[in-house]
Amino acid sequence: MQDDTSTPSPRGLDDLDIDLSDADAAFGSQWSAWLDGHLPAIHDELLAAKSPADKHRAGRRWQSQVAAGGWAAISWPAEFGGRAATARQQLLYYLISAERRVPPLAGRIGINLCGPTLIAHGTPEQRQRFLPPMLDGREVWCQGFSEPGAGSDLAALRTRGVVDGDELVITGQKIWTSGAHVADWMFALVRTDPAAPKREGISFVLVPMSAPGIDVRPIRQISGDADFNEVFIDEVRVPLTNVIGTLNDGWNVTRTTLANERAILFMGQQMALTTTLRKAIALANTPDPHGIRASDDPHWRDRIARAWIDVELVRLNGMRNLAKVLAGQEPGPEGSMSKLFGQHVEQNLHELALDLGGEFAVLDRGAEDAPNKGKWALGWLRTRASTIGGGTSEIQRNVLAERVLGQPRDPWADA
Repeated sequence: MQDDTSTPSPRGLDDLDIDLSDADAAFGSQWSAWLDGHLPAIHDELLAAKSPADKHRAGRRWQSQVAAGGWAAISWPAEFGGRAATARQQLLYYLISAERRVPPLAGRIGINLCGPTLIAHGTPEQRQRFLPPMLDGREVWCQGFSEPGAGSDLAALRTRGVVDGDELVITGQKIWTSGAHVADWMFALVRTDPAAPKREGISFVLVPMSAPGIDVRPIRQISGDADFNEVFIDEVRVPLTNVIGTLNDGWNVTRTTLANERAILFMGQQMALTTTLRKAIALANTPDPHGIRASDDPHWRDRIARAWIDVELVRLNGMRNLAKVLAGQEPGPEGSMSKLFGQHVEQNLHELALDLGGEFAVLDRGAEDAPNKGKWALGWLRTRASTIGGGTSEIQRNVLAERVLGQPRDPWADA
């Protein structure tokens, strides 16, 4: 395991298990060529950023550049500033982005989740008002779905919306709201008919984060990050024209949002796992202060090989789900399989990296001798929540038990 020729590594662009047409290959080449001219500058800018606020501002400027090049929302129809990219092209885009270490877009939540929902269910006026600034980063979005008593059981949400003339008056609380502290808008689920059955009487509403009555409180995590937030909503007034779809039909509208979230999850997860594994392999090939390489030890070689196999299994399962989409079928329980297995693989990868780094790997950011600038310890701490966010492992097991093994539904699911 002394060089790349003898080191197993995740599959690159040349050996994807999908057929690339001439149009697909041209699409990938165009994205790579655009990155050649723009990527070095943003890497330098992010490296020079002194604070999270500096990085966020740089991220907005980066998104503006990407949008100007037509690469910010490749899955959107061309009429809205996208490229109408096929599923194959989207996968290629994400793989190239991982290879090139492309920074994430500041407004990716809006582009990936709210944008497709607006395109599918919004009025022409709503699309004209919200899509352009969402695309170029002028307006950044957060998702207001989860609540203290409605996480995995999202339909149990209690945030209320009362119709008052041509306005909706919203009161309640959202939690684990990623990026709410820097967001301009939130797309939220609000219960507008409390007498309706559990999954009815819910509306999909766009809420300005600058509105009187919005109180955002960051939640500091074990890693020191504070990207998650509590959002308290106290009689916030929004016009009824901010309801997407029809009033009380938000559960059906949000199916579009969640379908896009599942598709993006696989691609983003694969990028992250591939990048982490490659860094761990590079660490194993780096001599320690005594000139010893971990890759020379059969024990470490075995652990790295197992990690590579696990990453490949996540990729193959994701490709199986993608094949369904390419064939025009609905995604199946493979999404839950990827979520359940992939998050445990993510945790195991960071544990492997910490072990490879030895005693210095537990040093935090800023420590002089910390390998990978202290990011191994940071990543390990962040992945403690991997089996909770986006649907707990327990919920994913329930999905697989019910949809694959035919087991009866949990009583609470139909309460």
